[in-house]
Amino acid sequence: MVREPFESPEEGLMAEEASHTKVAVESAILAALMRDIFQGLQVPVQEGALVAEILLEASLAGYDSHGIMRIPMYAAGICSGTIVPGAGVEVLRETTASALLDARAGLGPFAAVAAVDLAIEKATESGVGCVSIVNCNDVARLGGYMVKPAEAGLMAIMSVNDAGHGPDVAPWGGVDPFLSTNPIAAGIPWRQQRAPVIIDVSTSVSSVGVLKMLWNQGKPAPEGWLVDEEGEPTVDADSFFDSPRRSALLPLGGQTAGHKGFALSLLVDVLAGALSGAGCSTGKVRDVDRNGVFVLVIDPEKFSSRSRFEGIVGEFLDGLKKSRRAPGVE
Repeated sequence: MVREPFESPEEGLMAEEASHTKVAVESAILAALMRDIFQGLQVPVQEGALVAEILLEASLAGYDSHGIMRIPMYAAGICSGTIVPGAGVEVLRETTASALLDARAGLGPFAAVAAVDLAIEKATESGVGCVSIVNCNDVARLGGYMVKPAEAGLMAIMSVNDAGHGPDVAPWGGVDPFLSTNPIAAGIPWRQQRAPVIIDVSTSVSSVGVLKMLWNQGKPAPEGWLVDEEGEPTVDADSFFDSPRRSALLPLGGQTAGHKGFALSLLVDVLAGALSGAGCSTGKVRDVDRNGVFVLVIDPEKFSSRSRFEGIVGEFLDGLKKSRRAPGVE
């Protein structure tokens, strides 16, 4: 949006403060608004409703960076033709326990739901269901997809790479961005009537979405997140979003223990990028974001049994909760 210059510094300051004001909106209203936006973009009704539900769940779970703020990005992708509404999902290869899906450049959350549902079906039948996706656009928050299998008593793992689209993250000991943020998520069932354990982390110190939220608010990056072109620490968020990029995110663990996040990132890149055939990180910028996605669902009943599994996990979590807390931790 283009606006007229402010008549005074005070007017500019007031406008800046107003732009950061938080407004509470009922979730049902936001859901309806997102559905209307997708309908206006010629997205099939059921597909638009599904994607809106996933984005809303992410925001309600506190992941604003992977929630409704994705709408402008999805709308831009649809308008430019890089996202194809109604593309459907094609099964390229399939066995009793595995499948490779082609998302056909459709809306990523739609393909991700299809992959998780298929993995659940295969795990229930065979004990393990492993599904990869190629040609997949952004899928938003991974953790949200882990709830369904975990609530069904199944353990699930999901990872995504950008198929080399990045690059965002410097390798351990490196300076230039080469890797994506390569997130990994998991869902762990334990006791019936209890919410499952959901893990959802990037293998870098932060996701790009969280850093972008800070940048949009005019805030610096937290210390320990970025290194500049000389490998020196920086808090200049502008340097990351400049073109060409003048800084890189660090692997999870930062400059002292980043080798651990780097190792996890390599694992995600191979699981998501190589198994699917989408490709791994190359360090080069590409115009089109085509994720490789990896989904693994396991039925404990085909191993020690669900009751035994949930009992062991429950005992483990009870023990964790009883461990002594550090000062100041509630």
